[in-house]
Amino acid sequence: KGLQTVGMIVPAIALLLAASPMTKDPNTAGLLVDLGLAANALTLGAVSVNHLDIAPRHAGAIFGLGNTFATLAGLVSTPLTGAILDRTGSWEVVFAAITLHYVVGAGVFL
Repeated sequence: KGLQTVGMIVPAIALLLAASPMTKDPNTAGLLVDLGLAANALTLGAVSVNHLDIAPRHAGAIFGLGNTFATLAGLVSTPLTGAILDRTGSWEVVFAAITLHYVVGAGVFL
């Protein structure tokens, strides 16, 4: 649980800081996004093990189903990000939406 939680909360904080008006240097913002992406990798250990815990004999099928839904989410998020940018012209709004997704995910997981 610890890896999953850190893997969702740290990226949320990093993205908020990267999009914050306090972060004026683009290099600092880029490093914060990189930190968030690196921390997000911590969730992979928890996600991969859950399939084995839930259904050891069918872990492969469940893992494939989970990856299918993750791919569908990626297909939806790209045009949604474009729509948010077209309407607001603001990456801050995009990063805030991603942050909300991380925080809600962590809350549901806990």
